[in-house]
Formats: sequence, C-alpha cells, structure tokens
Amino acid sequence: MRRNHRIPAGPTAPLANASHPRRHRLCLGVLLTALLASLTLSASPAQAAACSGANLLPALASIPAAKAATLCLLNGERSANGLAPLTSEPTLEAVATTYSQSMVTKRFFGHVSPAGQTIRERLAAYADSASVWSTGENLAWGEGVLGTPASIVKNWMASPSHRANILSADFTEVGVGIVGGSPSGSLPTVAATYTTEFGARETSATAVRASASSAEPQPVSSSQAKRVSAKKKQSISKRCHRIAKRTKGSKKLRTKRYDRCVSKALRAASR
Repeated sequence: MRRNHRIPAGPTAPLANASHPRRHRLCLGVLLTALLASLTLSASPAQAAACSGANLLPALASIPAAKAATLCLLNGERSANGLAPLTSEPTLEAVATTYSQSMVTKRFFGHVSPAGQTIRERLAAYADSASVWSTGENLAWGEGVLGTPASIVKNWMASPSHRANILSADFTEVGVGIVGGSPSGSLPTVAATYTTEFGARETSATAVRASASSAEPQPVSSSQAKRVSAKKKQSISKRCHRIAKRTKGSKKLRTKRYDRCVSKALRAASR
C-alpha cells in the first residue's frame, strides 16, 4: 500500500486451505489500501443531490439511510465512469458492519485487526463457495461534516487507491457497514466509521482475476488461465505453500511470497 496515513494491508496467506479443491485461493485477487480518517475535503452538494441523506451524519439520517446514500454515491461515481452499478450483498454487508463496530469498540483503524485478522479471513464465508473471486476494502471515519456519506465518498475518490476500488470493473457486489463513533473515541452522535467490502465471485475456475487496486503482480488473464488445468493449479498451490512456510518473517511477508510464487508459476504454466 501507499502513503499518507494509509495502513499497509496485504492478504494473509491461505496456507491451510491452499489445496482445498473448492477453494482455488491462488486465484484470489489481491486488494486494497486503507483510507485516511478525517480528511479536509468538504462534501459537494451537487455530488450528493441525487442521494437522499448523503449530506447528513448517519446519526441524523439513520444508519440504513446512510448506507443507502453511500451505495447511491458509489454507484453514481461508477455510472459517471461508464461502469455497471454494484449490488448490495448480505454477507459483505454483515462483515463490513462487524468490522466497523470492531474498530470503534477496540479503538484501532486499519485492515488488520489487533488480533491479526485480515480481509481474507473476514471474507472467508463470502469466498467459500467460489472457485475464483476478487475482494477489496475501503475504510474511513470522520467527525461532523466529515462523517457524512458525501464527504466520505468524496475523500475516497480523492485517494487513487480507494478510487481504484470504487471504479474497479472486477467488482460487482459491495457491503456497506456504518457504525456511530470512531476509533479515536468520538461519540456516536458526532462521528461515524465506514467500511466497504467489495467483491465478485465465480463458481467455476475459468478466470484468474485481480483487484484493480492491487500493488502486487497481477495473475494471468482469463484466456491464459483456461489453459492451466485444475490439477496443475493445485500442484502450484502446494509448492508455493511449502515455499511460503520456509520464508522467515511476518505472516504478511509469507503471504506476499505465496502470492508472487503462484502468480509467477501460473504465468509460466500458461505459456
């Protein structure tokens, strides 16, 4: 990930499940970047005019109304860039809401929780039935006018990595989780914490896709992936699993080693 208060967040190595026949986790697109809390951009009335409650704090508009306004604003940005709208997905929304609440309750802000839980672990249930999937996550919190849906989305759009998640053609679904309060202890009546979980799933391994906001090497394309058999993918996953386990350092470093190993091996196998 990149700068400006953004907290690095790489996917955790799915080593225990790497060889699971239903979970070709080597096909998972890598993600995301964290967003600043409380940026100084102000909300644009014109931007939010079409989305009811967009310029109100969630405590005033109600949380459901704030979620609807946030989704409306996200889809407005996608429409303006020629992209299909995101649809709300219950599992993603539940995960997003739980994570926002966790950041407020436990007073932290980042893609990895104090207990070490990562986005891959949080979204395991979402990806469980899929053979190919992509995920991404944007976070933010703000007080007063900086905590409205319009201000939060405008701040995300001002950040290249968060904008990339919002405008990624790879994503088709989203879950918006908003909770009153902030990781710094602000009262629920004056602040709000936002999590958006982006996703897309396929039920057959016909493509290998990656999030547009990934800073990691991209996996092979869909046309290339079709030439790599499921048996070969499983073999690659096992081999990269062994390599990652021998890597000294943090879980994040082992994850990066695993992802790079898989990406390189898939490219070689598809030639």
